[in-house]
Amino acid sequence: MDNPENKKGITIKINGEEKPLVEDDRSDSVKVAENQTSAAIEPEDESFDWVFPKDEGIFYQPATSTKKKNPTILAFGGKRKNPGNKSGYSLKLPFLAILFAVIIGSSLGLIVLKAITADKEVAAVPVESKIPNEPVKAEKKGAAVPTIQPLTAFLVQGGLFSNEEAAKQIQERVMAKGVPAEILKQDEKYYLFLGSATNLDESKQLAVFFKSYDVEVFWKELTLKPGSAASSNAAIMNKMITVYQNLTKASSAQLLNPTATTDMKSLQTELEELKTKVKDDAPAGLKAAYSDLSSATDLIKQYQSTKEPSQLLKAQQKLLQFLNSYQI
Repeated sequence: MDNPENKKGITIKINGEEKPLVEDDRSDSVKVAENQTSAAIEPEDESFDWVFPKDEGIFYQPATSTKKKNPTILAFGGKRKNPGNKSGYSLKLPFLAILFAVIIGSSLGLIVLKAITADKEVAAVPVESKIPNEPVKAEKKGAAVPTIQPLTAFLVQGGLFSNEEAAKQIQERVMAKGVPAEILKQDEKYYLFLGSATNLDESKQLAVFFKSYDVEVFWKELTLKPGSAASSNAAIMNKMITVYQNLTKASSAQLLNPTATTDMKSLQTELEELKTKVKDDAPAGLKAAYSDLSSATDLIKQYQSTKEPSQLLKAQQKLLQFLNSYQI
């Protein structure tokens, strides 16, 4: 029998330590020595010692071990866990990606929310406009500038013509009968007017009165456009329009009713006020309009003493001329 000591020995390394194996004569299998039998039956938990550099967070393994490394997972908390060991905790890469995505998304959401809130707060703050005092005063002064009121006249019409020459021929015939007549141009047409009233109904009655002079008559309401002289002197012209309306009422009322009376004092007072406003250097149209009203006032005043209807007819002629002066 061979001496056991002379048999060739076989050793294996487990966890870096050499373990002898002996050959059993009763079997062809190779077994570990008795003191390592429990390790072969139930392998102990293989663990590795790792050395971590301070404050770098990088894991590395000493180069002394030559054993094939099992796959490992990096874990927070300064430990590296074996996949086979279920005790311990690890944060896998997919979970980290989701966590970072949630953090970044929440941060961006807060930034956008703050930006929107800031915009609303800025928009809600009233902006105090700083406007110089002088321009404001100028605007108020500009707004206070009077505008000329429209002049609507109720007239007795004696004809409508396409050219001025034809209108002048009829005008001469009418005036030869002692009837007032004035040509007014409107929209490239020539109107021949015979008298002026305070309303449309009164113009119809006045037309009947002129019919007795054997002339063709109509009645018409007409709105006149002011000329340059009237527009540039609106305050004065507005006063003149009021005087024109009062003189028209006085002359037409007495033509239709000779017993009617007129308050000449108020008319004279209004005319005196106008006289102080129309200066010598006033536009020609403005001075002509004042002259027409002044002449009409004198003629109506003369009628009060003479009771001659011709004075009222001449006053009507001056009032029609005033309408022409208004358009100059």
